Amino acid sequence: MSTQLTPEEAAISQRQHSQLASAMDKIGLGKAQKIIILLVAIGTIFDAIEQFNIGYAAPDIKRVWALQDFQVGLLSTATFGGVAIGCLLAGMAGDLLGRKITYLYNLALYTLGALVCAFAPDYTVLIIGRIMVGIGLGGELNTGVTIVSEMVPTKVRGACTAIVQVAGGGLGIFLSSALSWAILVPGGTVFGGADTSWRWLLGVLAVPALLVFVYRRYMPESPRYLLTRGRVHEANRVLSLLSRGRLRNDGGEVTDYVQTPEGHVTRTESVRLLDIFRGTLRRRTAVLWIVSFMAFGAQDTITIFMPSILVNEGYAVATSLGFTLIINVGGLVGSILGSFGAHRLRRKIVLGYGCLAAVVTAIGFVMSPNLGLVLLFGSLFQLMSMVLNTLIWVWAPEMYPTRVRAFGVGASVFIASAAGSIIPPFAGRVLESFGALGIFGLVVAMYLIAAVAVRFGPETLGKTLEQISELDDAVERLEIATPNDLAGLEGEASGQPAPEAPGSQESANLSSSQRSDGSRAVQR
Repeated sequence: MSTQLTPEEAAISQRQHSQLASAMDKIGLGKAQKIIILLVAIGTIFDAIEQFNIGYAAPDIKRVWALQDFQVGLLSTATFGGVAIGCLLAGMAGDLLGRKITYLYNLALYTLGALVCAFAPDYTVLIIGRIMVGIGLGGELNTGVTIVSEMVPTKVRGACTAIVQVAGGGLGIFLSSALSWAILVPGGTVFGGADTSWRWLLGVLAVPALLVFVYRRYMPESPRYLLTRGRVHEANRVLSLLSRGRLRNDGGEVTDYVQTPEGHVTRTESVRLLDIFRGTLRRRTAVLWIVSFMAFGAQDTITIFMPSILVNEGYAVATSLGFTLIINVGGLVGSILGSFGAHRLRRKIVLGYGCLAAVVTAIGFVMSPNLGLVLLFGSLFQLMSMVLNTLIWVWAPEMYPTRVRAFGVGASVFIASAAGSIIPPFAGRVLESFGALGIFGLVVAMYLIAAVAVRFGPETLGKTLEQISELDDAVERLEIATPNDLAGLEGEASGQPAPEAPGSQESANLSSSQRSDGSRAVQR
């Protein structure tokens, strides 16, 4: 539970929020921010490739080690379970230690895990390697999305966040299928045939990941995070660097964009998990978790099992990988559409109707009488899935104030990853018992639940992150106020003096400056 701000602290925090938002809008989207977006985008591409390459390697691994579909699903469980743990830890570390240091070191563990997978002597070691990969990748999405959302101006925040999703969700999944096809089919003989080529697929990204680690050292810390820790001068230094299009300290002049006392901490340390379930954040968290679990669980299940579904329908492994590559073009197009629409489309409308459209395409896929319609509806399903996923990760950081944004987003990624961990083994059983019809029936039910949940979430289009923080703080003060406090707020809003409630002398100690601050925030 967060410690309540004094009137003076509230005034300073409000001034910080206003000055920071003004500075970010004045600086605009420059060279430095574009480099940051690129570095984050590359990380999300690695994330997507590593999350889904196990599905493409699954037919060969299944044959080599005589595995069942349920055991193939457990490989996905290990990966997404590790991602869930990793993103939760990264969310906590991001709020406590900073965005940069959290984001810097997760690729090291991923690289080690990828090498363990490539040289795994048996199924058990492969499971351990996939857990390591998942934990290492866990901080990629939530920390990356948080960094981007806090480093760009309001008017392009949605588009920039969506670009990261395009890189990971659209381009990453497409490249995962393309890379898998290239290594396992035409490159199969080069990499030792079907018995060993899957090992190259699971370990090939270890070297470029180390290069990305080196470049990330030059990324600056988020100025929003620095202000929550009272490091005003350092925040101004980062803003000054961004204004000059630089990432590394060049010794140039530091402009005082934020003019508040050095050392002022906007919030004392709090119990993060309780914060996102407190006050107005409680409902937002519930909605975001339900939508994330259902949407990502459905999309992950289809992406992972698509090659196996096509193999079960009688197609050769090489042919199924080629068809999956074609279907994933739809996902690339969907993420691009989501990116272009992120800064102008209402989140709730797109998410609600998008879930219903995904239901229609899923039914069309399973009912298709020929290959052409299978590829068409499969591509449309991936398109809608990626539009939804893109908007969810634009929506997520907009749901939380700065003090808990990294953990709030991290917790939602945890839930999405948990879906990728829990659903595939169950879906493997469904596939064995009911075939493709059973899996797509499961997916339809999940998207319908997500469509209902979206209706209860907030619309955040056009609001700055500072406005979100201020409004949440104001609502939080109202929720813990006494009846006399509320009467005071109403009186000031109407221009009438507040009536004094009997026996409420202690409550009356709430200063007029604090009530005015809360009233102004609510009116905004």
